Amino acid sequence: MRVRKLQITRRSVQLLVVALVLTVPAVARYNNYLAARELDQKLERWQGTLPGASLAGIDRVMRALPDGEMERAGKMQRNRTRVLEYGQEVRGGPWSAEIAGVSLTDPLAVVESVAASRRLPWVLLAGLLVPLIVTALLGRVYCSWICPMGLLLEMTDKLRGLLRFLEIRPFDLRPARSAKYWLLGAGILLAAMLAVPVLGYVYPPALLSRELHDLVFVAFDRAELGKRGLWVGSLSWMSMVLGAIVLIEVSLSRRWWCRYVCPGAAIYALVGWARPLRVNLQTSRCSDCGDCVKACPMALNPMGEELGMECDGCGVCISSCADKALAYGVGRRPSPALDPIATLENVSAAEVGQ
Repeated sequence: MRVRKLQITRRSVQLLVVALVLTVPAVARYNNYLAARELDQKLERWQGTLPGASLAGIDRVMRALPDGEMERAGKMQRNRTRVLEYGQEVRGGPWSAEIAGVSLTDPLAVVESVAASRRLPWVLLAGLLVPLIVTALLGRVYCSWICPMGLLLEMTDKLRGLLRFLEIRPFDLRPARSAKYWLLGAGILLAAMLAVPVLGYVYPPALLSRELHDLVFVAFDRAELGKRGLWVGSLSWMSMVLGAIVLIEVSLSRRWWCRYVCPGAAIYALVGWARPLRVNLQTSRCSDCGDCVKACPMALNPMGEELGMECDGCGVCISSCADKALAYGVGRRPSPALDPIATLENVSAAEVGQ
């Protein structure tokens, strides 16, 4: 039950992040309509539609917050000024966000911006502080607990399992894990040469966030024109990139992007390689069944204590261990090498078939 709760908690966090990504643009439209004094008109006009339901739900939440309502003429009414202030408290997405005044920026966005502009603005440094601290303590937890692309690719992994159930064996090509570090270096070099954050235009978490934002905005735009529902024609080339990654992972290489290609994962791995909190093995309990090895999405070897900086802390190995020999703990696991490059090489050599 304990280990099952771990995965339920992780999945809940992932879904909450996706819900937040979808809610932020809806809140932006809510703020616009409220500032223009058109909100009540929209709520009445769009009853029974998705945009109308979204606005109504946001309005109920805003008015339930402290001072969200005030008494006027003997009845409780929306406190327009206070609600507008609340609406500005959450902005952005997984790529860059501001929540209750706290700025959060993906380290890849900061690194590319610094390389392209050759300066580090205070706003970027402030946005980098929390992600750096969390990653230094916990490792690549962004990849497995927060990244919406990670959630999508975990669902893709379930589809591979369905194919195997249908006796259709997809390929499982395994490029070198070092590829994502080379891609990160090349992207930073190009950003410095072209003064453009190149990787930001193809980084799946950023692409998915933008597509979801655009999808919400299009739904409201269609409502403005008296049309209902979503329109897939609003999807851009970014969806083609995301679809290509999904297709590769289903047919050619399990968890291809997160394991071998993602430059963001490379940064998180490097920053978190010496993290104090990690998955530890209690050898006295381990029966060498190998269930954790089969379950690991990153193709690591928890049973052999060969996780290193590539572990994203998802806890799937913990959940799969019937012996309860694996658990989160503080302290470095035994390792033949303590530097990140050597650790990476040892992990790559220890990969097992799944």
